Amino acid sequence: MYEFVRKQKRIAQIVLGLLMLPFLFFGMEGYFRDGGTEAHVAEVGGEKLLRRDYDRRLREQQDRLRETLGAQARPELFESAEFRNAVVEGMVQERLLLQAAERTGLRVTDAQLQQVIAGQPEFQENGQFSVDRYRTLLRTAGMTEGMYQERVRTELALSQVQAVFTGGTIVASSVTDRVVKVVDQQREASVSVLAPESFLKQVELEPGAVEKFYEANRKEFEIPQQVRVEYVTLSLAQLAAEITVTPEEAKAFFDQNTQQFRAAEERQASHILIAVAPGADAKMRSTARERATELAAQVRQAPQSFADVARKASQDPGSAARGGDLGFFSRGTMMKGFDEAVFALKPAEIVGPVETEAGFHVIQLTGVRGGGASFEQLRPKVEEEARRTRASRRFNELADGFTNTVFEQSDSLKPAAELLKQPVQTSGWFSRQGGDTPKGANERLIAAVFADDVLNDKRNTAATEVGQGVLMSARVIESKPAGSRPLAEVGGAIEKRLRLQRASELAVEAGRRRLDELRQGKTAGNGAGTVFGNPQVVSRQQRGTLSEAAIRQVFRVDASRLPAYGGVDQPGGGYLLIRVSRVIDSPGVDPSARAAFSRQADQLIAQQQVSAYLAALRTQAKVQINAGATETR
Repeated sequence: MYEFVRKQKRIAQIVLGLLMLPFLFFGMEGYFRDGGTEAHVAEVGGEKLLRRDYDRRLREQQDRLRETLGAQARPELFESAEFRNAVVEGMVQERLLLQAAERTGLRVTDAQLQQVIAGQPEFQENGQFSVDRYRTLLRTAGMTEGMYQERVRTELALSQVQAVFTGGTIVASSVTDRVVKVVDQQREASVSVLAPESFLKQVELEPGAVEKFYEANRKEFEIPQQVRVEYVTLSLAQLAAEITVTPEEAKAFFDQNTQQFRAAEERQASHILIAVAPGADAKMRSTARERATELAAQVRQAPQSFADVARKASQDPGSAARGGDLGFFSRGTMMKGFDEAVFALKPAEIVGPVETEAGFHVIQLTGVRGGGASFEQLRPKVEEEARRTRASRRFNELADGFTNTVFEQSDSLKPAAELLKQPVQTSGWFSRQGGDTPKGANERLIAAVFADDVLNDKRNTAATEVGQGVLMSARVIESKPAGSRPLAEVGGAIEKRLRLQRASELAVEAGRRRLDELRQGKTAGNGAGTVFGNPQVVSRQQRGTLSEAAIRQVFRVDASRLPAYGGVDQPGGGYLLIRVSRVIDSPGVDPSARAAFSRQADQLIAQQQVSAYLAALRTQAKVQINAGATETR
């Protein structure tokens, strides 16, 4: 089953994606109970899901959405009860599946775990697993190796449970071919547009329509309260840019932090694996050991043949193609017995058989590196780290003073600016919804600006974190009250809008009447014909100049009798008449299209089956979610 998950990695990822968006905005109420603020957010089958794990998962989901949505990401989404509840529901579903894995005896071995991690492209350099890159990326993500390994182990276990739902679906080839032919069908269509502008002369507004609309929609013409502020910023990046590190300071920093800069010793090894399946009996293990012993004797007699023997005999598909080469790795990276054997070898020495849970290994040490580096080799890195360290220390010192100063001397930002040796800057006009806001400001600072004491008493805001390593305080210097734009100012625009709206309604009415006439075989209506533009051949994938709504209508029209007609309301107003004059069926079914549809059908059915399986697991396990435990602290 593990091999299936490895080969069907993409499908497994899609199914795993179900766990990330569970019932995002509905279906949650029935599972929540008022549990107060406790150390756990939920209990599933007797197991408690801890608050600290929920906090970590919540941050990860927020970061993922911020990266995906960019500027469209809104803080109110992340702080909403629906978002927090969805994170908890994902944890509950994950725990249900893990409990199912434990009951069925599914497990992920260390060998499987290492194979998956070593095979991930983001951890590789020149096609080989890089320990330095692996550790650097984990540090950047704020994770330890143990945390990451446990996460991968969990995902693999989940994949094994769900593997039974993927790849086993059978969709009849006749059904597949029919669907693909329908999807690939092309139609020749032409359109006639009934634009609102053509009906403007027919529009007569009722007396007082403009005034009536203005009174009924006053909120639309409101001008929100606006302010201008002055502000001061404390930035870690700016502090670092202002710091100069002399060669003497860099050398002293290097001497004080030698272990930080000197890499641990790494070793490169090749191996030949005779695999033993988990749960194999003593006879099978004995046979594998004998085979490994024979191979060890063979390569000891001719060490230069190690790579060739590994290619032919090793049962590790990941390294056999490279002559058994595992690349460089540090102590503690490999399985315990394997690791101890490698770090006890001398260069070019061969040892084996070495037993691990993966089987029996014959190992050759092929390289040693690391263990130390000179100051000159590491000088740029040392200077950067020394600059960052000094800037962080200075930032922390100034942050305390900045926070106290803007609070204690709240009627002016000048003392804080003098403390930071930064200028007081001024913004343009802005409201709660945006505008010419302070450079780098976020929603939290804007909310603080519009707080009563800041807005009305012209006091400084608190030193507010607006970004990583960036604090800002602002003070209102000028404000404009909320109000409404007068009718005299907006009346003309309202009249134009109402006339166009009524003209669009007339266009739609005329278009629908004309469509009925065309379907009845009439060539002219009310003494006038309908002129269609040049025909174009379109498909569901290639829609030409037509909108998505128009394409849907083109393929919804009954084409058993041609020409056939349809119509659709235009998004911007008016009506679009459609004439279908020809149907072009695909002469055959493209094998790649058939395969793509089959994969999509498999995925959809698998998603439905996983959802049903989770529902069944939930009925068997007692699930209680503490709603109060997910509230923002």
